[in-house]
Amino acid sequence: MIKTNWHTHTARCGHAVGTDEEYVQAAIQGGIRTLGFSDHAAYLAPFPSERMDYEQVEEYKASVLSLKEKYKDQIDIYLGMEVEYYPTEWEQLSEYRRTLDYCILGQHNLELDGRSTYAIMGKDTLYEYCELLAGACEHALCDYIAHPDVALWSYPYMDSSVTQAAERIADISLHYNMPLELNTGSGVHSGKRRYPDGERYAYPTRQFFEVFARRQCPIIIGLDVHDPKLFLSDTDLNRARSVIEGLDCRILYDFDLVSAAKERKKLFY
Repeated sequence: MIKTNWHTHTARCGHAVGTDEEYVQAAIQGGIRTLGFSDHAAYLAPFPSERMDYEQVEEYKASVLSLKEKYKDQIDIYLGMEVEYYPTEWEQLSEYRRTLDYCILGQHNLELDGRSTYAIMGKDTLYEYCELLAGACEHALCDYIAHPDVALWSYPYMDSSVTQAAERIADISLHYNMPLELNTGSGVHSGKRRYPDGERYAYPTRQFFEVFARRQCPIIIGLDVHDPKLFLSDTDLNRARSVIEGLDCRILYDFDLVSAAKERKKLFY
């Protein structure tokens, strides 16, 4: 099991279970030494479900900071969010960026109207997804890109457009020194899926990480925990690692994301 995890959700998002304290206790039991909470960011604009309500933000912050103090002798806890890049929400995104320890970018939707990366079927929308990642990094909005291949959940073929997208994301990563995440969440937790060109996990995908390994992009392992019990099992972690078996990935174990965030925030915030 890894010792650092920056990708931890709470029940506020509506698709996770357990109390905040149960996540901390399970993380300690599972050998985690640095725990970052990064629940799905709330927005003022009407938005699809599966993220905390805006009215919950202050309570979320208070809860995490209270646990940080309570368990300070057992584990290092940091307060973050998993944000998405929407230019129309810049004021709110900037506020999160200024006040939180760190932010990770998990782009699940292309627009606030709910067009989802899970429904990407063509190269044009795959390109649009990549450009949103680039925009977030250009504005120093995040400290790593979570599940960079989440857009391949419903993409039917591992074709040349997938390789082009991976190359584009590798360019973004290297230009901004932006780590990319090997995600051990629902993409592997639900098992392999059947696609027109064969079976694979929805994400992470071998084709993306072949490019990331060849380009030597920095990689962070993110557990993407939605249930405290997952801190006590290596099953999903081992599944994700099987995707990159034999690749020379540049994995950053125990990377100090908070210090990196402080340096990035000096650019804009």
